[in-house]
Amino acid sequence: MHPVGKPRGVDWASPWEEVPLAALAGRIPVELVVDAVMGDLDALEIVCLWSDEMSTTALWHQLLNAGLPVMPSAGTDVMTDFYRTMAVGAARVFARTGGAENWPAYIAALRGGRTFVSNGPFLDFRVGGLGPGEVVEPGRVSWSLDLATATEVGTVEVLVNGETVWSSEGLAAPGRRSFEGEAELPDGGWIAAMAVGGAARWPAMANYPFAHTAPVWIGSVGSYDPSARAGAAAALLEVLATARLRLVAGYGGVDIPRLEARFDEARETLESWVRP
Repeated sequence: MHPVGKPRGVDWASPWEEVPLAALAGRIPVELVVDAVMGDLDALEIVCLWSDEMSTTALWHQLLNAGLPVMPSAGTDVMTDFYRTMAVGAARVFARTGGAENWPAYIAALRGGRTFVSNGPFLDFRVGGLGPGEVVEPGRVSWSLDLATATEVGTVEVLVNGETVWSSEGLAAPGRRSFEGEAELPDGGWIAAMAVGGAARWPAMANYPFAHTAPVWIGSVGSYDPSARAGAAAALLEVLATARLRLVAGYGGVDIPRLEARFDEARETLESWVRP
């Protein structure tokens, strides 16, 4: 599933600035939030030819903050007879399979979030020695991040529950660089690393370099910080309200009681999360 491009008529400070979720509500697939809240969304295509990485990331972070273990995916989705599409494999999800090279191992790693998505840069992120998809305990932890890239990368960041807790300049030229530090983890939620920004140049075939790891969970998979969850639920309710209007308009007055009931159930769930 590949959701969102930036809304028309909105001028961002840079092409890789994270986007306010409310500004994207009309461009998010109608049933995406409902499916996520109801537990029917396993993965979200963060990197894709047809959508914007940071726009989709803005939505994905809120899903994670709500405690919904939606894993990141990526795909080029090219039509090779169409002149402007990128090459096959220019957008990818990389999965840690423990050395196995088969479909079941790959799918298990993808579902488990032992992954990172990228349109170029490579990331190896460890928190307390553990990688994406694994679980660390709350409190003070050390982390390490290895970045490798064939183009420059503007910034690298470590995020806890969607908030940047550390950032640094990336690389001004192709190469490798290692970073390390410490972070204070709350009782619930997630920590991840992201690389973003820089000139779009060969061999990358995107608007800007981008990579993001799947989350390392704090305490347990799908855990959440109550304050972060309440804020995420409020933001997702705004998206859901717009989606409900689009749903009704799209069916042109036809009765859709089962769909409307599903939307109502998702709304009630989100409303309960706003009041932790």
